[in-house]
Amino acid sequence: MPMDLMLHVDTHEELGASHHLLTLSCPPGSPPLPPWQAGQFAMVGLGLTPSSSDPLLRRPFSIFSLPEPGSGPSRHASFFYKVMGRGSSLLSRVRPGDSLRCLVPLGNGFAPPRAQGQRLLLVAGGIGSASLHPLGLQEMREGREALMLYGCRNAAELAGIEPSRAAGIEVRVATDDGSAGKRGFASDLLDDFLRDEGPGSPERWIVCACGPTLMMKATAEVARRHGVTCFLSLESPMACGFGVCVGCVVGIQEPGGASLRYRRICVDGPVFDAATVRW
Repeated sequence: MPMDLMLHVDTHEELGASHHLLTLSCPPGSPPLPPWQAGQFAMVGLGLTPSSSDPLLRRPFSIFSLPEPGSGPSRHASFFYKVMGRGSSLLSRVRPGDSLRCLVPLGNGFAPPRAQGQRLLLVAGGIGSASLHPLGLQEMREGREALMLYGCRNAAELAGIEPSRAAGIEVRVATDDGSAGKRGFASDLLDDFLRDEGPGSPERWIVCACGPTLMMKATAEVARRHGVTCFLSLESPMACGFGVCVGCVVGIQEPGGASLRYRRICVDGPVFDAATVRW
């Protein structure tokens, strides 16, 4: 059940190329954070003082961390983001000791049904790594190796994947300009990987992806062509985060369904089966 909490800024690091890692905590004497799953998000208020209403609307950010296992309710959560507009620019100015109001957790998480021995293949574009990072951590906690295929514009943007590499997630890279890794896109890495895996790919892998819309559309098409199940964490501007404004809808058509239905990304997603998404 989501809770609206005032959280304190513990640490706030700039990691390069406008990427930031923010850790928030519950103040002493306040309730702990509710439990969350990999892929869920928070709506974060960006006023620089608790009484500020500028900007009026909160912004959605994927929860980058997982609750610590076996330590009871968590009191800390991290958010990894890139400065891209006014909202994230304001967020980049907060410092340890500041407070931010957060509605957390929201949406559904990554919980793909899998057969015995199936592994998750993470495919991220840009800051989409923020949604997939905790899924990689979860895989490792459960004794499986975590592999992420990551696409970005150039070598400088690899700051978007350094926290995942530091956590032990294996990362293979493609850049638009070829300045690091393969020249191409994350979907090209996926195509190469599944081709190398051969005819057994559908039985061995489930793709989980997040990134820009065109990247996810291409990734879903590659997975479909190889017959591999694919789940997408869709991105969208959100005004509320809990389904009231109906401003973040996507067309969904279930297999065999006669009609297209519109679902709210914030409450029915953000994770959807790629086979049902109508772009």
